[in-house]
Amino acid sequence: MGGSSLIFTFSGIRGITGKDLNFEVAKKIAISFGKIIDSENKEVIVGRDTRPSGKSIEKGIVEGLVATGFKVINVGICPTPIIIHTKNKLKIPTGVIITGSHNSPEWNGLKLLSSISYLHNRDLEEISLSLKSANFRNYNANNKAIKRNVRFINPIPNYIKALYNHINIKKIKKENNLRVVLDTGAGAGKCATPQILAGLGCEIKVINNDLLVNDTFPREIEPITKNLKDIIMEVWQGKFDVGFAHDSDADRLAIIGENGVCYPEDIGLALITEHFLKNNANKAKEFIFVTNLASSLMFEVIAEKYNAQVIRTQIGEVFLVEKMHHLLNDQTKSSMNRYIFGGEGSCGGVMFPDFNNTRDGLFAVAKIIEIMVDADENISKLVARLPKFFSHRRKITINPKDVKVIIAGVKQELINEGEEVSQYGNDLRFGKEKDWFVLIHPSNTEPIIRVICESRVDSFARIFCETTTELIKLVIGN
Repeated sequence: MGGSSLIFTFSGIRGITGKDLNFEVAKKIAISFGKIIDSENKEVIVGRDTRPSGKSIEKGIVEGLVATGFKVINVGICPTPIIIHTKNKLKIPTGVIITGSHNSPEWNGLKLLSSISYLHNRDLEEISLSLKSANFRNYNANNKAIKRNVRFINPIPNYIKALYNHINIKKIKKENNLRVVLDTGAGAGKCATPQILAGLGCEIKVINNDLLVNDTFPREIEPITKNLKDIIMEVWQGKFDVGFAHDSDADRLAIIGENGVCYPEDIGLALITEHFLKNNANKAKEFIFVTNLASSLMFEVIAEKYNAQVIRTQIGEVFLVEKMHHLLNDQTKSSMNRYIFGGEGSCGGVMFPDFNNTRDGLFAVAKIIEIMVDADENISKLVARLPKFFSHRRKITINPKDVKVIIAGVKQELINEGEEVSQYGNDLRFGKEKDWFVLIHPSNTEPIIRVICESRVDSFARIFCETTTELIKLVIGN
């Protein structure tokens, strides 16, 4: 119960509820977190997704933060993108989001926010060590102290108003006749996405919006094809124009076409990128699109079409946010005319820092509606015009202790075979410009290495994937 089985990653802390993560553990994490935050402004924003376990974890977080001298702004059940948007608008220096994100219901987690993004590994390591060694007995907060130092707000109306300021709301409302199915998965998106779609003038059907009688989720949480049979059937049979599905905290988005196809995760971001660059190409700006190593080569092809630049980072939202932050704060003359945007195609989220410097599945919904209204075409036709690539993936089970040795061995073998290999952390990537790539990615949360391959030719993607997988197994065997 001391937190030793918790998983610490770039995006926060995760554990099995009741076993690894409960009221006591959450309180200790909050105290450790509160002690390392060096800020004169002792405010912190706290919010959560709809997991039933979040209620007791929230209680522990609030008690721990108040005990370390913080004033808590509690937004209750709220999508992660809205919590981060509110934190930045109100200039709150830090925050704690209680969410298991796309993971299955027995998990919950904590996204710990810094002034710019998520807490870095060194801070997470400090918290991890603190859980094993620190004395927490002197940190307590009674009900009176909690009542005095906790303020409740509802940030959703202000977020929606700000969102509408970033799209052509008048035109959309005037011309929109789209019929939409929304599968919230009973997640926090239920608090905002229906309102956003209604305000855009859509005819909406919402499904899987509530937890079942026994507090279980109506479907598996991750919005991927195998978990979205309900909405796929609903869109296709009901002749709807488009379907949208979130995970439990609504930073992710899946899109279902009018033909019942659940599109690959990169598609939404690619549609938004194409639309934005097309409509802003005549403005004298330098456009920089930031994405991660696993995102599709579509983005290089689209960027080249509009003379934009693509910058890739390690996998993990924190790396994108920090890269964008650095680019935006570069005060050289060449940067004054820049526009920075991007996202993680592999998660369906879009990031426009001038609106919200986080992966935002709700904003992506609004942008897709804007694109469909502008084009007055089926989404399947819009997708068909995007650059075409094929991808294949494999997983290899490993001993996590061997990651560095395996990666070093694989990199050397690839170099010996004449490949130009780039290394980012423990990730290896090689390929041929806008034709194909292979990514070797050791998971941060599972004892596996993922091999992700993409090519303009389906058979090539399959061959690259299989041969790379065999090479890794050979290195492991040796």
